[in-house]
Amino acid sequence: MSSIKSQASCTVRGSINNDEYFYVNHIARPGETISSHGHESRVGGKGANQAVAIVRAGGIAEFYGTIGKDGLWVKDRMMNYGIDVKGIIISEEHIGRAIIQVDDNGENSIILFPGANHSELHEKQFMQQPEGSFPLTSHLLVQNEIHMRSTCYALNNSRNTTVIVNPSPLPSTSDILEFPWDKVEWLIVNEAEAAGLYESILGHRIKESMPMSTQELISLLSAQPSFEGTNIICTLGSDGVLAFIPTFHRPRSASEAPSFMHLPAAKLQGEVQDTTGAGDCFTGYFVQGLMQYGPHAKVGKDIKEQDIAKILKTCVYVSRALP
Repeated sequence: MSSIKSQASCTVRGSINNDEYFYVNHIARPGETISSHGHESRVGGKGANQAVAIVRAGGIAEFYGTIGKDGLWVKDRMMNYGIDVKGIIISEEHIGRAIIQVDDNGENSIILFPGANHSELHEKQFMQQPEGSFPLTSHLLVQNEIHMRSTCYALNNSRNTTVIVNPSPLPSTSDILEFPWDKVEWLIVNEAEAAGLYESILGHRIKESMPMSTQELISLLSAQPSFEGTNIICTLGSDGVLAFIPTFHRPRSASEAPSFMHLPAAKLQGEVQDTTGAGDCFTGYFVQGLMQYGPHAKVGKDIKEQDIAKILKTCVYVSRALP
């Protein structure tokens, strides 16, 4: 295949887990043993969750991740969701696992076991092919639940690709400083992750005695050389989402202040069931929102400011409304 297919598609290089949910009256406290009133196993991992969200939003997703023989049902479930699973490798390690407590208010507590997610079997296979080999795709989406070398390999070897990064959980300071941010077109973070990136790059913590607004934080982060060309989407939980798109919002002179796009959160319909995966849902729908404008759509030319507002409006709604 000599060129990227004309229809936009997203390769997700990320984690895939067996998520075990335990439904409890309250989150277990230290030293406490409690009984759950319900249990189920689901496909999980930020990579898999975001791939599922892309497909649910109407997009095409190809997933590359590693499971153990104890996770064959997860691969089958992913395929049934409509995801291209040819990139799932079965290793001798156990599948990644998450133990998730969900209380009656929908809050959760999560313990992760990475298992096969930290395998580098994909990269070994890629490197046996022609130099710089990586699946051709119009969009690439990565997180931070696989080995950092695997993530960086994907970014450094993708070609003619719109790269979206959701650095969650937040990488270590050393990984942040060595990360190829110049290859990232879209950065999706929450407020804590944005603060962590800023502190790691600047080398000092934000003083609690001198708090800054989220707009100030995103403005300072976007002014760093690593992010000066990056579109930043910052989720704000119950306050919605803040976007800084340099093409539209970068000041044209030193006397101007940067502008932002803010969309409030959607009003919930009914009671909260579970907040697990809300951010992954947001990310998947956002990526599909970009993909609907075509495989090579550029911000400012093919994607206008009102288009981004429309995408974000959908994202904040589905991330709050879907169970």
